Amino acid sequence: MKFICLHGAIGNSQNFKVQIDPIIKELESDGTASFFFVQGQIPVHPPHGFQEYFGPGPHWRFINDLGTAEKAMLERIRHFPDAATAEDTLRMLLPEGETREGTIPSVRPVLDYIYTEMEKEGDIDGVIGYSEGGMVAATMLVEQERLLLKTGQPRRLKVALFFSGWPAMDPDAHDVLLADETEEVIPVPSIHVIGSGDPYLQGSMGLYNLFDEDTATLFDHAKGHTIPRDARTLRELGNTVREAIKKSSEF
Repeated sequence: MKFICLHGAIGNSQNFKVQIDPIIKELESDGTASFFFVQGQIPVHPPHGFQEYFGPGPHWRFINDLGTAEKAMLERIRHFPDAATAEDTLRMLLPEGETREGTIPSVRPVLDYIYTEMEKEGDIDGVIGYSEGGMVAATMLVEQERLLLKTGQPRRLKVALFFSGWPAMDPDAHDVLLADETEEVIPVPSIHVIGSGDPYLQGSMGLYNLFDEDTATLFDHAKGHTIPRDARTLRELGNTVREAIKKSSEF
C-alpha cells in the first residue's frame, strides 16, 4: 500500500520524513507499504522560542489562516481549553462572539492541490497525517464518502494513520465537523496514534469520534504531542497498520 503523507502545521516534508522514519523502516522492511510526501504551500514561521522544536525551515502549513496563522488558531491552541467532551473543548477554541463561517477558512484549495499531487504520483491508496495534516487527511476521507454516496465514485483511500490529529473540516463549507453535530461516520480502517500526555489530546479524540468504532483503532504511546520512536512501540504500531491494511480489502 502506498501512503500519501501530510506533515503538521509549521512543518515540511523533510522534517516529517525524519519524524516518521522509524515507522517507515518498519513497514518497508517486509514490503507492507511505501510513502509519498506532499508539502504545504502556506509559508509560516515558528512562534518565538520554538524554532528548534519545529526543526529546520522553511516551514509550511496546508490550511490558509487568511494570513494570520501565528495570531489565529495556532495561537489559541497554546492556551488550550478543557471541557467535559472533546467536542465541547473544540467548540471553546472559537472566540466568544465569532461564528465559524467568519473564522474557518475554506479547505477546497488544499484539497485540490493534494488531489493533483496524488494524480501525478499515482497508486495512492492510504493516507498518513500528523496534527494539521491529520485534519486535512480526515477531510479528504469525508469528501470521499460523500462522493461515494452521491456519484458512486469508488473509495481511493482505504486506510488512514493519524498522529495527534484534529477533526475533519467540512469540504463543502467553512466549518469543522464534530461528532455530536453530524451523522456522518467515516468507515475506512483507521489508526489513531495518541499520547495520553498530549496537551491537545481532545483534538485527537474529536477526530477519532468521527470514525466507525468497529474499524477505528486507538493506539496510545503514553507520551505527548509527538510521534513514537522506540522499537517495541513501533513493532506494535507496524502490526496494527498491517491489520488495518488486511481489513481494507472490504472497502
